[in-house]
Amino acid sequence: MAFDDDFASLMAKPPFPWQRALNERFIAGDIPKACDLPTGLGKTSVIALWLLALAKNPKLPRRLVYVVNRRTVVDQATAEAERLRAGLLQPEVRHVREALDALAAVPAKHPLAISTLRGKYADNAEWRRDPSRPAIIVGTVDMIGSRLLFSGYGCSFRSRPLHAGFLGQDALLVHDEAHLEPAFQALLNAIVDEQQRSGEPRPLKVLALSATGRVEPDFTLGDEDLHNADVKKRLHARKGLQLHIVDDRKELPERIAAKAAELDGKIVVFLSSVEHAEKCAQALSRTKKGRVAVLTGTMRGAERDELVKNPVFARFLPRPDESVSVQEGTVFLVSTSAGEVGIDLSADHLVTDLPPFDAFAQRLGRVNRYGEGDAEVHVYCENLKEPPRPKGDSEEADEEDDLPGKRKDEYDYARFFTRALLSELPVRSDDRRDVSPWALRTLPLDARLRASTPLPEVHHVDALLFDRWSYTTITGALPGRPLVAEWLHGKAEWEPPRTAVAWRGEVAWLTNELLGLDTLDDFLADYPLRSREMLSDATIRILKHLEKLAARDKENMQRAWLVRPDGTAETMKLRELVAQYDSRKNPILDDATVVLAPEAGGLSKEGLFDSSVEFDSSIEYDLGPKQDERVVDESESDPQAPLGMRLVRSVKREVQGDDVLLWWHLYAIPQRADDDGSRTSRRELLLDVHLQRTEAWAIRLARSLALPQPQQHALARAARAHDLGKRRRVWQRSIKRFNEPPLAKGPMQPSKLGHYRHELGSLHDGDFSGLSDDEKDLALHVVAAHHGRARPHFPVIESYDPELRDDVVAALVREVPLRFDRLQRRFGRWGLAWLESILRAADMLGSEDEGVAE
Repeated sequence: MAFDDDFASLMAKPPFPWQRALNERFIAGDIPKACDLPTGLGKTSVIALWLLALAKNPKLPRRLVYVVNRRTVVDQATAEAERLRAGLLQPEVRHVREALDALAAVPAKHPLAISTLRGKYADNAEWRRDPSRPAIIVGTVDMIGSRLLFSGYGCSFRSRPLHAGFLGQDALLVHDEAHLEPAFQALLNAIVDEQQRSGEPRPLKVLALSATGRVEPDFTLGDEDLHNADVKKRLHARKGLQLHIVDDRKELPERIAAKAAELDGKIVVFLSSVEHAEKCAQALSRTKKGRVAVLTGTMRGAERDELVKNPVFARFLPRPDESVSVQEGTVFLVSTSAGEVGIDLSADHLVTDLPPFDAFAQRLGRVNRYGEGDAEVHVYCENLKEPPRPKGDSEEADEEDDLPGKRKDEYDYARFFTRALLSELPVRSDDRRDVSPWALRTLPLDARLRASTPLPEVHHVDALLFDRWSYTTITGALPGRPLVAEWLHGKAEWEPPRTAVAWRGEVAWLTNELLGLDTLDDFLADYPLRSREMLSDATIRILKHLEKLAARDKENMQRAWLVRPDGTAETMKLRELVAQYDSRKNPILDDATVVLAPEAGGLSKEGLFDSSVEFDSSIEYDLGPKQDERVVDESESDPQAPLGMRLVRSVKREVQGDDVLLWWHLYAIPQRADDDGSRTSRRELLLDVHLQRTEAWAIRLARSLALPQPQQHALARAARAHDLGKRRRVWQRSIKRFNEPPLAKGPMQPSKLGHYRHELGSLHDGDFSGLSDDEKDLALHVVAAHHGRARPHFPVIESYDPELRDDVVAALVREVPLRFDRLQRRFGRWGLAWLESILRAADMLGSEDEGVAE
């Protein structure tokens, strides 16, 4: 069969029956809403199934968005995407590669664009350069969810509608481990319903992956799977459970370490708190030095990337990196819940404390994953008594358990029923309980749900909220527009707030005075924090470390940046930041990010936040610069941009004590369509040439996406007009152009431009004759919005044109929000953002050196 051969070529193994069946549904355009697939049966292969189906049916979504849980440390979906990208180069699947190539408007070296959570494809913009090109985007609930709601964390207001449009249209969103984020799944369902109600052009498709029963599936294993030898082997993998009772939870780390030390092979150990995991690892290391790896969700992203190169950790992976010399003999991996999701590891034996049932099932999936042995499973817990159903307000946090009072009640309630549920499992001949995947699936669903982790409060979402989130031009507070975090994760009073920490060299010297008219928000929009730079932990623990760092700063010299959940940022003294925090009256650290100067220290070589660690020159604190992507240069002169890069921002500062003026320059690879590249371009480009190229690319993109003819006409005319406002004398002088013909790009001096926006001039100067009223509406709007304004308006300070009468400008400005409202009703929120973003992609392509390839 052609599918079996193509799948085997890409995945290096034959497909299971369920994979064949799901691919057939994809090809038919029948995408399930939820799949129930047991752990160990290759559920991330849905990425390959979509890609092979897309080669057969070009009407399927062009982008697959794979959403992983925020605790994910080793991202299996990223590995899958990278393997597919390499696999498509094989001659055996040339026909697949050619079919995918034919979908793209822009010639590329590879038919598949990818942007992943970490690694060499992390946070890149390749996927949005050509919206018709097949793409895989991997991200967390926060990364993807905030962007879907026009509130992208780390994005400027200019780029937020672009992300929302490209993620919310012509996309299949796969929500992995959907049971872990019920609020996000409910939000996705609401977005799908709203898009269907609004008749959006390319509505979002959502596929939930879960094996717990919390998400009702419409696709699962079939009879052919249950009779497949490999599936049966994994479903009935031998795992024998033995329960051990302790008198006090404080005994868990030592007791679990002692039991683990008795076992041979690859031993995975799970504990529910970071403190217990650390104590257990220390106890094991006393006798098993060099054979213990520790995995927690509190590591910095960069160190997470390097974890797969750890000789002990690599031993647990099915395909360790060939450059790693894995540790032989008995090895131990001590993990918190971070090891429960998004990681393809298989141990020989498991020792664990007792979590709620859904988490326990996840942990069992990390032992004897492929049914090739007989795993011992040792579970340690205190003598649980049935607690009353929890009520009342939450109490102060128990630091050892990392669980506030109310959560501890609900948590123990679930743990009690988990223990009771385990006693219903069949007993094997060796007196151990059978905890194979098949045995777990035979337990009553209602009992499994009662024993699972308590659900958060899921907020209702309606059309009014979607509208207000889409008003991205309004950057300040807007009544009735809350932060999106509680809609992404739900409101759980028992969940402790978290705080992220990063390090940047600029923290030590960048002041508001040096920023001039800009703000720290503007600086971070140009130079955003990335996941590889940050670590995250419970706020209560982060605060204690910050207090110790502040106490060590005797001269009160250390500064910090506070980046709030809404993206606003400010700089202050570290002591001031610590002093301001109050968990009830002023919880400024909750769900925020703190950026420290490297000189503050606090980062261990393992990538953990540790206030006992002073500054160490051997540790790379500032990970803002990234090879081949972003370069920071400090010099007394004004150097040329590195090859293939352009200047993004400059700051001139005086070095204290040296009487030296330094220029700080940030260079980056040319940003995609969400950036105003004309402000910092070092290459001249004639305006007429740019407009011609952009129009040609808009036509080509629209045709590749098979847009209806009216939309093609509107986008082509908008492309022809979008930068005509740059002909104004004030704009040309701002790029030091004092003669004809006018330029579209050049090294800009923003102070010479004032607040003039060329989009308004383009609305006036553009020729939109011959278009129908609907076509003209769309053309005018995408011109107004191609740098992120006009959603829904132009701010007052930008509502002027030095070469037009005030009444003419007022008429132009007055029509902008009315037109925006009409078009959102016509195309929907995400549909309109998608159409805007097609012009923005054409604008970016029209700024490159090459024209349209014929």
